[in-house]
Amino acid sequence: MNKYMSLLSLPVIILSGCQTQTQTQTQTVQVPQAVFNTKVITIENSQLNQYWSLEQIKPVMLNKRPDWLPRGAGKGEYYITIDSNGNEVSKALISSQPEGWMTQALVNKMPKQQYVPAASNIKRVPVKVKMDFEVKRMN
Repeated sequence: MNKYMSLLSLPVIILSGCQTQTQTQTQTVQVPQAVFNTKVITIENSQLNQYWSLEQIKPVMLNKRPDWLPRGAGKGEYYITIDSNGNEVSKALISSQPEGWMTQALVNKMPKQQYVPAASNIKRVPVKVKMDFEVKRMN
């Protein structure tokens, strides 16, 4: 009797395994769509806190160097665009020194940040702001 029960349950297990595999293959990640309720304005980095501030998140300790961070020392600039919901929707590399140290492909891999509107930004104005960065060698 046990032999027959195990033979009957085997197709059920196999079919349920196929079903869960199909479900995981069809799942997609929903990325929030950018929302711009007014025209994007370009501002200086010093003005960013008048419009948006970085949402406070718990720091994450990394075990290794992030794959988007190039080796060696360098510095550069890039533009970020923040939409009306505080989502960082794009990053565009302006320059890096030494030339080619940072690439647009690496900038695209950088984690996206979330921002909250400043008290003075009642209309949640979307902004484009130039950010600069520098990586120094540790002695």
